[in-house]
Amino acid sequence: MFFSVIPMSLGDGSLPNFPDPRRHIDTQIEIATSPERVWSVLTDTEAYPSWNPFIRKLTGRLEPRQRLTVRLGGGKTDGGMVFHPEVVTVMPGRRLQWIGRLWGVPGLLTGTHDFEITQTGHGTLFRQSEAFAGVLLWFYDVETVRAEFIKMNRALKSRAEAA
Repeated sequence: MFFSVIPMSLGDGSLPNFPDPRRHIDTQIEIATSPERVWSVLTDTEAYPSWNPFIRKLTGRLEPRQRLTVRLGGGKTDGGMVFHPEVVTVMPGRRLQWIGRLWGVPGLLTGTHDFEITQTGHGTLFRQSEAFAGVLLWFYDVETVRAEFIKMNRALKSRAEAA
């Protein structure tokens, strides 16, 4: 059975008032090193293929309004997913944020991805989160992404603490 996820027009060119589903994933991990070291590992994107199980490749400048190319996971038989988010916020040593849209189309599936680094009494708290919105959330379980965030967080911890 085939059905369209694109809403039909009401005849006057307007679209029906469909609810805009939203989801949020939030993960964090304590890392026994300085925020500067965590930031250094996080922003050394050329090294991602050697340690990052979630973001396998990231190219582009980590500067506001810059477009990145991000390749996510993927097993031996597939190349994973590639998307082109725009960097929104860069606060060296503290925060990196980007916003991505599936196929560049607003309203389908939009994700605002945040990496936050906070100094604690025992080292650093690393927080990775994403706020999702769009009609495809009716069909996509974003909870599958949580496990990938956790894998990346653990790998970042291991790499940052090893130095």
